Amino acid sequence: DATYKSKYLWWNTLAQVERYQDCSGKSTYYRYDERQHLVAVTGALNQTTTLERKPDGEVLRISHPDGTTETFTYNVYGQVLSHTDGKGQTTRLMRTARGLPSSRQDAKGQRVRYEYDKAIRLTALVNENNATYSFAYDASDRLSEEVRVDNLTRRFSYNVGGHLTRLDEIGYGENAERPERHTLFERDAIGRLVAKINRDASQTFAYDDGDRLLSTERQPSGIGKQLGITEEKLEYAYDLLGRLTKEITPDGTLGYEYDPLSNLTTLTLPDGRKVNHLYYGSGHLHQLNLDGQVISDMERDDLHREVYRTQGKLTSCFGYDAMGRKAWQFAST
Repeated sequence: DATYKSKYLWWNTLAQVERYQDCSGKSTYYRYDERQHLVAVTGALNQTTTLERKPDGEVLRISHPDGTTETFTYNVYGQVLSHTDGKGQTTRLMRTARGLPSSRQDAKGQRVRYEYDKAIRLTALVNENNATYSFAYDASDRLSEEVRVDNLTRRFSYNVGGHLTRLDEIGYGENAERPERHTLFERDAIGRLVAKINRDASQTFAYDDGDRLLSTERQPSGIGKQLGITEEKLEYAYDLLGRLTKEITPDGTLGYEYDPLSNLTTLTLPDGRKVNHLYYGSGHLHQLNLDGQVISDMERDDLHREVYRTQGKLTSCFGYDAMGRKAWQFAST
């Protein structure tokens, strides 16, 4: 790569990756069955995950390095009907004749139901408490109304290009009052948001020829000023690769510098101080320092997971189980 670090891949005769070696020389191995389906992955710590499959490739069982297994069942169309996790807890799906989920039952027996219209659009979701979210659509299949379980109604309007131009929100108070909030969205000829307007304030957005946001400006209304909303303008600058290099705020300017792999190397604060980021390999963070004064050092294992960190007088250690989950953490001074 641009920092002269190398990654290697070994392929079989069917163009499937059998081995991948990262920039630190750590390897992951992949094994396939006679039907070219992936059946095993062995990581840099020599921990293997195996997959048992049906002839068509659907995964029946996943055996994890910690000894736990997940199992799956399917209908004749290859769609999942149930999933049993490593604790033996099963989640089941019921499906319509078209294969859409009609209900989902978790291991506790709690059920979520799904309802559809003749156009196969979701019209209702009934949760475990038998509370309903309902949905309506316009003639172009765009969501036009959503009613939530708290009786909040949201209505959506679009322009001929299919872009959202108005959002109406109608609440429902404890005394049956119906407060309303309306937001307008203005867009340019190619659909980019150029203004967002409500009763409190208006926000405008400007872009460069590469569709990158150059600035956003907020102007409060009279009502907004009474609520404490103030004027604010944010500006942004980018390099030739489209990476953010400068962020100008009312409180000062933030600067961003990157290495050839686009990892952030220096964050320049408004007062001129610099937070430096040091990496090893192709982008694994191992130190943060402020103008050369170390803030934090990190050490990582063969999977590049953080296992050790210093922060001044504080030292933290981390351990993981065979599934990659954090198993313990220890801190000392």
